[in-house]
Amino acid sequence: MKSFVSISTKLIVLMLAISISSIAITTGLAYNFADTIIKDNFKESLKDESQTRGDTITSIIESRIDKLQEFSENKVLVNAFDVLIPALNDVSFDRILDEQSPKLHHEFHLFQLNEFEAGIRDLQIINMRGKPIFSLNEKIDPTTYVKGNYKVTAPTVEFIQDIDKIRLMKISLPVYSEHGNQDGVLIATMGSSVFDNILLNRFGLHDSGEVYLVNQNKMMISESIFFENAQFNQKVDTFAVSECLENGKNVEAADYTDYRDVDIFGYSYCKPDLGFVLLTEVDEAVILKPITELQNRIILVGISLIVIASIVTFILSKRISNPILKLRNAAQELSSGNFDVRTNIKTNDEIEQLSTSFDNMAKTLQESISAIGKRENIIKQQENILSKFTEQKRDGYVCLIDLIGSLQLTQTLSEDKKIQYSKIFTDSVIPVIKKHEGIPVKVIDDAILFYFPLSANEQKSLSDTLNCCLELSKLEPELNEKTKSENLPGMSYRISSAFGAVNEAKTPDSSLDDIFGEPVNTVFKINQYALPNTVVVDYTIYEKAKVSNFKFTKLAKSLIKGLEYTLFIVSSKS
Repeated sequence: MKSFVSISTKLIVLMLAISISSIAITTGLAYNFADTIIKDNFKESLKDESQTRGDTITSIIESRIDKLQEFSENKVLVNAFDVLIPALNDVSFDRILDEQSPKLHHEFHLFQLNEFEAGIRDLQIINMRGKPIFSLNEKIDPTTYVKGNYKVTAPTVEFIQDIDKIRLMKISLPVYSEHGNQDGVLIATMGSSVFDNILLNRFGLHDSGEVYLVNQNKMMISESIFFENAQFNQKVDTFAVSECLENGKNVEAADYTDYRDVDIFGYSYCKPDLGFVLLTEVDEAVILKPITELQNRIILVGISLIVIASIVTFILSKRISNPILKLRNAAQELSSGNFDVRTNIKTNDEIEQLSTSFDNMAKTLQESISAIGKRENIIKQQENILSKFTEQKRDGYVCLIDLIGSLQLTQTLSEDKKIQYSKIFTDSVIPVIKKHEGIPVKVIDDAILFYFPLSANEQKSLSDTLNCCLELSKLEPELNEKTKSENLPGMSYRISSAFGAVNEAKTPDSSLDDIFGEPVNTVFKINQYALPNTVVVDYTIYEKAKVSNFKFTKLAKSLIKGLEYTLFIVSSKS
């Protein structure tokens, strides 16, 4: 005699098999797909940050080398070498040096005042015999000779730390005579804190993301977000550093262990000729955390669905035995569109259960059709509302003011303090924008996007834009006085502006709801090139305002995702 297996058991087993298989396949595919998507997104983000920040630091260093090379070609300096080289004994050298020293000091101060704003802490010029012929900070003893490796044939960069633990950058470069012979070497020492704003900027990084510099001795030479006093104390002997210093190669999208023995995902920007390698890294656990959470949620939802499906299957399986003929006729009526049909079979057995199931199905279909009809009406209403939303395209000046490092500064504050911190910023900035007839469009996290439409008086629109930005750049004392009185962190910010065609999105009441267009994208991209509390503008604004009462300082070449931008820092001539 064959064993009996009920329909309920068969349906439950079938439903469990399908559900478990579907969940297992979905979990595996979701995990692999999410892993690929998240890592690809991190790759692009970290690559952009590494390239952009590395190019900025390289540009600063190369700019300083170029300026120092210009000074090394100064005629007064070259002439000093020419008259000092024949003076072989200390007496004649000392006498000629006394004559040349005031001239050299005068030329250096003119150079630093007019050409070089980096703040040189020390400058020495040494001839090829090892005798100093110029020193910025101490009197030269003609009987002394410089010890150590002071002879260089090409510009070299070295990051060092003085006895007061101050981080410095030392640039050495050869000095040539008019005849092309090397007469000596120029050694300039200056602060390197200018790189901190570039490295500690949290834009484009996760909470555990870090950008830092390592010198040729494999020592960290910038601040660490994980350890205090890491500069020149923390050894960084990692895969990315070795690849740069030993093989001269960049590392892209690599998984390796960082100086904390933590698995990370990172990029390197290798510049051994300039004395550094820049590392951009994010903890791998942070990257994988969303994937793990997604996997756990899928499993939890899957188990819930299995339980629910099993219960529903068990209940439905008890209602499958209804009179076949009546069910057939009812099914035909149902297929013809009569959703009011009901079987109402009362047999007190499986047929009655099937009848009830059929009636429930008909009722559900009827409710679904009704719900679909209601949704169609709602969709039509939404389409009518959206049809009233209009866009207008016009030229204008788009501006962005963005707080620097606000996420890191406020991460330890309570929610009320964070709101208060943001309110101080917006309450101070927006009135200035409105004062100059600008339009505050929206507040995005710790940034404010505002807009000056091009009016009939084009020069007034341009003047309003630049005057507004410059007035905002002077708000720092007022903002910090307010934050200090509320026991909140200080504020610094960057301002950027670009000109172009903008799509204005307006609602039926004619109020400006949002703006779109290339100038909006541009101000977000170029904002990072402004120093704290300064204004950076694109080439279009420079062309429009270069003969006005504003001063423009061209920035070094800047690349963002392969696109070259010509940027200017703007200030008032007065």
